[in-house]
Amino acid sequence: MRAVVIERPHQWQVTDVPDPTPQDDEVIVSVSACGVCGTDLHIFDGDFPSNLPLIPGHEFAGEVVEVGRKVRSVKVGDFVAVHPNKPCLLCDFCREGNEHLCENLQAYGVHIPGGFAQFVAVKETNVYKAEGLTPLQAAWAEPLSCCLHGLNKVGVKSGEKALVIGCGPIGLLFVQLLLVHGASEVVAVDLSKERLSVAKQMGASVTLQPDEFASSHKDIAPNGFALVVEASGNPKAVELGLKVVRAGGRFLQFGVCPTEATVNFSPFAIYRKEITIVGSFSLGKEMPQALNLLVSGRVKVDVLTTHQLGLEGFGEAVKLMREAKSLKVQLLPNSGS
Repeated sequence: MRAVVIERPHQWQVTDVPDPTPQDDEVIVSVSACGVCGTDLHIFDGDFPSNLPLIPGHEFAGEVVEVGRKVRSVKVGDFVAVHPNKPCLLCDFCREGNEHLCENLQAYGVHIPGGFAQFVAVKETNVYKAEGLTPLQAAWAEPLSCCLHGLNKVGVKSGEKALVIGCGPIGLLFVQLLLVHGASEVVAVDLSKERLSVAKQMGASVTLQPDEFASSHKDIAPNGFALVVEASGNPKAVELGLKVVRAGGRFLQFGVCPTEATVNFSPFAIYRKEITIVGSFSLGKEMPQALNLLVSGRVKVDVLTTHQLGLEGFGEAVKLMREAKSLKVQLLPNSGS
């Protein structure tokens, strides 16, 4: 089969690799679509813990074409989305129910072969039926699940005013999810006017560039925002967001900042205003919730998918994302292009 292989940082190729064969508890998925994520860029750059050489890609969906001897819940021909995490189930965190924080966590496309390939061997417990969705839509199940994990942790209260900083694919999911969960108004901030335009389409009531927001946020929310979602991974955005949380409000750190980054904020303000800061990593058991939202159409992803490329387009995908000339880029491993 053909697959994208990252050999070492900044070195990749599309090459022939052996077709996977399923273990007794695995299925073989013929990959229909796989989203390119910021994590993939970090792996490509060598600044994210992974096992190189690697077939990356952790946002994928496809058709089951073979099943292991002990597989019972899915069959050949089923269309599925894939949960990428393979926890050990034995460490303290797993036994406490926090499998995504597993000390020995492995993930398809991060540590073990993933979805930038024609076929992937996946544990039966990691596939979820995705009937009623197109491949484009089903490949969004993983990032949408991650966003739901964050919102489930931080909570959304009906009628509150929320702020989303960063309007890439993740931020645009958050704009929609906040409204679905009952926020009365969502304000979106980003450097890109094009992305702000999409945020407006997704339901944001006010869209502003950072300098505009700095001069007008007190007019929009005089006492601050009840919930701030940081979805850019920019340390300056973290500092900005913490300054505009209202007393008793919450701040969700979702964006992935550089590992060495630090930010300046007032511990006194956190204390005096009783601000809750919540971090969110990966996903837990939110995949069914995400698939239901996608099937219902209440979360729209077609407009957020700006490019679909064959495996040979991986380099172009990296370039598009670095230059912020795309929203979601997907690779179609079996497209023949």
